[in-house]
Amino acid sequence: MPTLATTARDDARLRFRVFSALVLGVVLFLGARLAQMQIVEREKYVTEAEGNAIETKIVRPARGYIFDRNGILMVDNETTVSVTVTPRYFDEADLPLVAELAGRAAEDVRAKYDQIVDRSPYQEAVLLENVPFWTFARLQENQYRLRGINFREDQQRRYHGSARLTHALGYVNEINADQLDEMREQGYRLGDRVGKTGIELEYEAVLRGRVGRQFVLKNVHGMEVESYEGGAQDVAPQSGTALTLTVDSKVQALAESLFVNKRGGAVMMDVKTGGIIAMVSAPDYRLSIYEDGFTQAEVDFLYRNPEKPDFNRATMAALPPGSTWKPFMAAVALQEGMITPETTLYCGGGYVLGRLFRCHGGVHGDIAVRDAIRVSCNTFFFRLMNDTFVNERHPEGIRMDLDRWGGWAHRFGFGQLAPIDIPNQGPGLIPDSSYYDRVYPAGWGPGYTVNLGIGQGNMGVSPFQLARYTAAIANGGSLVTPNLVMAQTDPATGVTREPARPRARPVGVEPRNLAVVREGMMDVVEGAGTARRARIPEFGDFPKILVAGKTGTAENPRGKDHSVFIAYAPADDPQVAVGVIVENIGYGGTTAAPISSLMIEQYLRGTTTRPDVIQFVRGQRSVGRI
Repeated sequence: MPTLATTARDDARLRFRVFSALVLGVVLFLGARLAQMQIVEREKYVTEAEGNAIETKIVRPARGYIFDRNGILMVDNETTVSVTVTPRYFDEADLPLVAELAGRAAEDVRAKYDQIVDRSPYQEAVLLENVPFWTFARLQENQYRLRGINFREDQQRRYHGSARLTHALGYVNEINADQLDEMREQGYRLGDRVGKTGIELEYEAVLRGRVGRQFVLKNVHGMEVESYEGGAQDVAPQSGTALTLTVDSKVQALAESLFVNKRGGAVMMDVKTGGIIAMVSAPDYRLSIYEDGFTQAEVDFLYRNPEKPDFNRATMAALPPGSTWKPFMAAVALQEGMITPETTLYCGGGYVLGRLFRCHGGVHGDIAVRDAIRVSCNTFFFRLMNDTFVNERHPEGIRMDLDRWGGWAHRFGFGQLAPIDIPNQGPGLIPDSSYYDRVYPAGWGPGYTVNLGIGQGNMGVSPFQLARYTAAIANGGSLVTPNLVMAQTDPATGVTREPARPRARPVGVEPRNLAVVREGMMDVVEGAGTARRARIPEFGDFPKILVAGKTGTAENPRGKDHSVFIAYAPADDPQVAVGVIVENIGYGGTTAAPISSLMIEQYLRGTTTRPDVIQFVRGQRSVGRI
């Protein structure tokens, strides 16, 4: 009979054997499972492990808002949804399904996908931007079938008010390959949107803001699973700097409406600061055209249209200034001592130099510079360009040779680029002797250059240059630095600062000589001159605004002449200067002069009081070719 001690030992051995068997069974099971995972199913789990990764998601900031000089909002942003793809996860056999669900042409989706793959198969990039809600819903519903497809919130520009300011504002679009190569070190990535033209390009660095970063876990399908560490490592984006422009959006909108059915440009400028109050180039287009991609009709309108709506005529045109050049000639001749305010030159109805160069307005007889500006006497300025003047100051004689003429033109800002804060600017054409040698290899003489005295012939200027030159006459001889941005405001701190810009420089004409020119220009409008349509009479409680200006009718051998006008106001206390060129429409006093006058009235009075003049101008149309 077993003893109590023997029974206890047997029970302990049994429990040990059972426990050992259980442990051995678990070890064998785990070993077998481990072997299966490591050997039999290794490829599957390696793929899944590699597919679960921490990725850095760029969070794009809100682009800086843009306001006009009176605080009126012109540009902000609206939130949109974009469909993204990461090619390393995506099966391109699913492209037709994506196109079908999105309601897009399969070939367009394929072309976009190929571009993304060419740039980088590893980076997430925008496949479809600004998709409507129904597209987002259908794709999200099928996201489990579409490895590598994700969604993100984007922002696109939204435009307010009736002023387009197309060419000055510029547009924003997706960064291209060349830009990405140049800007990658600045933190730009595939799919980012950047300024392409105008202020959007020039101020890209401050408008863009600072990107944020969000760390997310993605699974084997490339789908976001959750935030990494609950978002503790994320960096919030910082909105871009807000810009306040020098532009008056109401003046801009009025000027744009006056240029409907016309080609040309107009610029209004503060004569003291150089701030651009309005900048019009016609025809133009709505900037929102870039929001949803181009239709073929829009592509044709922008890039195949002979009217060239994408060309900034305000700053890049190079057309003869016509008689608006005569105040320049008068100022230079007075400064050089060729004439005095009392000097008279004889006009017999024209100037003979190999052939007859006819005068505007017939025979003027003996005429002094102030009246020559008022009646726009061609002969007076032909003689300034070509005659040799002998007087007490120049007993040896002095002549306005081509080099002297060109040097002064450059002092007034012609024939060169201005330091303005938008790109897309042309220097125009101020010819020198080498230019004439190149164009006329058989030889040339005074008969080729005499027309330069009246702003005709081989020369070209822009409305922008005309406004700047007029501002220099109005302010007493300073060539101001033009600018479009008045202030920049940091959205985080609210601190506002003015951008640094070069100081104005003197043109080198004494105030007493400019005073004579200004008197002649005031006579053009307020006296018996050629621009009576530019007058701004008193109206109700509004006093009369004195305007000084000069008409120009630039000859066009291939069509109707160009209407040109320069002006500043008020003539007794100048604040603004305007330069206007309307192509293929006729006399300067008929169209360009009233456009300038209405712009001036809108700015100085805050309204216009001459609906009949507005109706007349809007009824004019550009015809023929440039």
